[in-house]
Amino acid sequence: MALLVLLPNIADEAQEHWVQLVAAIVVAALALGAIRRFLPGLLTRGIRKLDDWVVGDLSFLDRPVAFLGTAFVSGWVIFGAGVAVANALGADTTGINRELLAFGGAVGEFVAAQAVQVGIIVGIAYVAVQVVERAMPTIVRGVVNDSSRPDTLAEEVQKRETTLSSVIVGGFKWLIYLVAGFAILSEIGISIAPILAAAGVVGIAIGFGAQSLVKDVLSGVFIILEDQYRVGDVVNVAGKGGLVEDINLRRTIIRDLEFVVHVIPNGSIDVVSNLTKEKSRMLLDVPVAYKEDLDRCIEALNVIGEEMQKDEKWGPIITEQVTVLRVDKFDDSAINIRCLGQTLPIRQWEVAGEFRKRIKRRFDELGIEIPFPHQTIYWGVDQPPFNQPSTAAEGDSRKSPS
Repeated sequence: MALLVLLPNIADEAQEHWVQLVAAIVVAALALGAIRRFLPGLLTRGIRKLDDWVVGDLSFLDRPVAFLGTAFVSGWVIFGAGVAVANALGADTTGINRELLAFGGAVGEFVAAQAVQVGIIVGIAYVAVQVVERAMPTIVRGVVNDSSRPDTLAEEVQKRETTLSSVIVGGFKWLIYLVAGFAILSEIGISIAPILAAAGVVGIAIGFGAQSLVKDVLSGVFIILEDQYRVGDVVNVAGKGGLVEDINLRRTIIRDLEFVVHVIPNGSIDVVSNLTKEKSRMLLDVPVAYKEDLDRCIEALNVIGEEMQKDEKWGPIITEQVTVLRVDKFDDSAINIRCLGQTLPIRQWEVAGEFRKRIKRRFDELGIEIPFPHQTIYWGVDQPPFNQPSTAAEGDSRKSPS
């Protein structure tokens, strides 16, 4: 009944203030459309930019931040449009407007009082991070160059620089963020003493419950300090083999030939097999048939090694000529001749592939047999039926006298 009484008044107010009503609805609709169209992309790009600046992976925040930010701003637009529509329909919105003005004023006063100090802290932190990102790699490069042996390859020095720089820069950046965060909290009036106390309690709890994490970090420290492997090395660790893509104090990331990424905690690494540190060796067993002249085969293999050493493409890669080491062993169907050579790091597999190709071509030219396993199937001899006399018996019976 009350609604029926109010309807004429609402209609009259709407008719009288129809311009304000239409304007509020149109502006709200346009604002909501623009928000849904542009704000998610802006927030996503902001998170990705922050991800490039901050240590760690923040990509998981893209969608939640875009959704929550869009919902928050859209809610305020709808609320403001609702207040404007209610005012156009004759509702008393004086109290709401007063509260909104008071809230806005308080926010403005707070921002005016604290924004400069917070901005200075953020600016100092940003400058410090930029200095660390630019200066620390140069410092690390100088230390690594001074501590490296004169005969160390430039590629090896570069890999060590990359690994140490990423770890040291990451640690300094986290330290800067932590100090800046505490300074901002203190500036806006939030006491950091309870936070530090809580952090101490949490640290004690983590110390008891996260021993594996401590083990990972300590193992990572020794891996990096002892230069056991670096980014770009091919290693076998914890039962997995592949190219080291990233390493920090907690874990090592390697990618195998199938492009499978393995994330290995440093604490689980007991034995490290580095296949490409400073230099690499090509080892190849070449099988030849038992009927071949071994001296002739060895000469052919050594000639191939000499040709590859003089080749414009392969010569710079091979640091020690591929030669025959010895006749290694007698297999079931072949005699194995072992060949050895030394190459630049991580190039031994492509050199071995080219060496195999040239072996096949040269052995075909010389008529040298590369044996392969084969089987001869023996079907047996046909036997006469069990009760039927043999042909020999029949012949003997024909020769017997009557």
